[in-house]
Amino acid sequence: MDIDVGLPEPACNVELKARLVSASQAHQVARELSTGSVERQFQLDTYFSCQHGRLKLREIDHQRGQLIWYQRADQAVARESHYRLVEIDDAGLLRQALGEALGISGEVEKNRTIYWYENVRIHVDEVESLGIFLEFEAVISESCDRVAAVAKLERLSEAFGIGANNVLTMSYGDMVSTEGGEAAPR
Repeated sequence: MDIDVGLPEPACNVELKARLVSASQAHQVARELSTGSVERQFQLDTYFSCQHGRLKLREIDHQRGQLIWYQRADQAVARESHYRLVEIDDAGLLRQALGEALGISGEVEKNRTIYWYENVRIHVDEVESLGIFLEFEAVISESCDRVAAVAKLERLSEAFGIGANNVLTMSYGDMVSTEGGEAAPR
């Protein structure tokens, strides 16, 4: 028996992730394109085993917590991601409880710099043991549909010089779970 509790539909964005050679070049391009403030964060993402999609607990600067469930195709193109995000007061306790209940599939530590280009978050990520990455996340809303979001990500990919062979299909959690942390673009 399914119980309808009246939850809103998951939020949606279009995202693209690519491996970088130079963080400094990416920061320079992002600064030139930025239409908003810049934020730097240390993030610890703990991934949990789950049957549908991916589930992670994000701890930001050892202070804030967010439980994030998301589902997206593993394709080397700009792709839709449907997600739910819940702000958490006691991330440590939740990590322990979810770890005991579901099992931890991996942990990812990263320093993230967040730039804004209109409705697109540009992330320059320095990920422990994996390398340097660039990620675009365009929020889909009534004022920005999927087609417009994909077009923005294509323009940004061109501005940053991202080629098809640099685009990744996997999450950082999947990458740390693969042997040796290597994830080849698909």
